[in-house]
Amino acid sequence: MKWIDPAGVPVEVTVVRKPVKAARLQVRPDGTIRIVAPRSFDVEPFLMRYAGWIGERRRDLDRQAETGRGNEDRLLLNGKYYRLIEGSRFRIDEEQETIACSSPRSLKRNLTEMLKSAVTADAARHTALAEGAIGRVTVRMQRTKWGSCSSSGNLNYNLRVIALPETLREYIVVHELAHLREHNHSRAYWDLVRRHYPGYRRAEEELKRYWVLLERNRVWDGLQAA
Repeated sequence: MKWIDPAGVPVEVTVVRKPVKAARLQVRPDGTIRIVAPRSFDVEPFLMRYAGWIGERRRDLDRQAETGRGNEDRLLLNGKYYRLIEGSRFRIDEEQETIACSSPRSLKRNLTEMLKSAVTADAARHTALAEGAIGRVTVRMQRTKWGSCSSSGNLNYNLRVIALPETLREYIVVHELAHLREHNHSRAYWDLVRRHYPGYRRAEEELKRYWVLLERNRVWDGLQAA
């Protein structure tokens, strides 16, 4: 549904009806709204009640997305934007800022190989943190998280990690490797992360901004379904 906010701006709203006791409101990184509510719940007054908060949240997301404005149709890779061109084989031209590929599926496959190689190299620089406990490493597209670590030591990375600058990618690797020793987000866990990546707080903030950029990037959105 479309909702017109108090400023006269139309906003896309997705309403999910579930047997819940109270309605839940989320402003997504792309600026759209998602509401989970009981079947008989009246959404319109609920939106008006939180209109001020919704407006501020959307403005904050717009500020985070500012650096990507105008680049929504270019591929974000290693913190830089590239124009996609057609080519028989995968090739990155740093000077021309282009990436040649034959199809979205081919692009996705090559990016997956790049990320596997990159996170393996990053992990090799933090062997003391891993303590040799790394299991299988997989890469797949995800909508909600940058990576995960299973109880058996298997590491999974979101393909979107290859879009990040190298320093942030290394932080993702440190974050997941630390879970091999601390399987939660306790104080001991964050102390461990800080010893191996002192600037982790700043990295966490930067990751929020990059998530917004990627949610608004049409190339990465297309790769989700490739």
